[in-house]
Amino acid sequence: MIQSKMEKNTRNDLINCTFDEIYTKGYQGASLTNILKNAKVHKGSMYHFFENKKDMAMISIKEKIHERFLERYASILNLKENHLEAFIESIKDTTKRDFKKGCPIANVIQEMSNIDEDFKVLMEHIYQAFRQNIKDILDKAIEKKEMKECDTTKLALYVASTLEGAILSAKASGNIQDYLDVIDILSSYLLTFKKSL
Repeated sequence: MIQSKMEKNTRNDLINCTFDEIYTKGYQGASLTNILKNAKVHKGSMYHFFENKKDMAMISIKEKIHERFLERYASILNLKENHLEAFIESIKDTTKRDFKKGCPIANVIQEMSNIDEDFKVLMEHIYQAFRQNIKDILDKAIEKKEMKECDTTKLALYVASTLEGAILSAKASGNIQDYLDVIDILSSYLLTFKKSL
C-alpha cells in the first residue's frame, strides 16, 4: 500500500513537472534533466512509468488539460440552473489563467502539430474535447430553457476560437485588459441568446 502510494506520488510529480516544463518552454525546449530535477526523480524511475520523454509529455498534457477541463466545465454542467451565466463568469475569471505563457492547448498545437503526427492527433482530440465541453454547457442551458435554440456546434466553435484569440492577444501585448475586452464583447453576444422571462 505504501509502495503504491509512493509510486502514485512519483508519477504525479513527473506529470506535473513535465507539464510545467512544456508549458513554460515548449516541448522541444523542455529539458528532461530539469523535469527529473524538479520532480526529484532519477531517470530510471521515469522509465518505470513512461517509455521516453515524448510518452511522458503526451500523457502529462492529456492528463493535466483533462484535469483543467473537469475543474472548469464539469462544475458548470452539474449546476441546477444558470448555466450560461456561470459559463460567462468562468471565462471572465482571470485567476486561473497564465497570460504570460498563453493557452497550453494552442501552444502545443502551434509548436508540434506540423512536425509530429502523434502530437497532432492528441491535440486534435483535446481541442475537440474543449469545444465539446462548451457545446455541452450551451446544450444544457437550452435544455433548461435558459437559452434560445441555436446551432450549439457552431456557437461552441465561435466561443472556443474567440477565447483562444483573446488569450493570444493578452500574451502578445502583455496586457490582461486585452483578454477582458474581448471577453466583455463575447459575453454580451452570448447573453443575446438568453431567454427573457
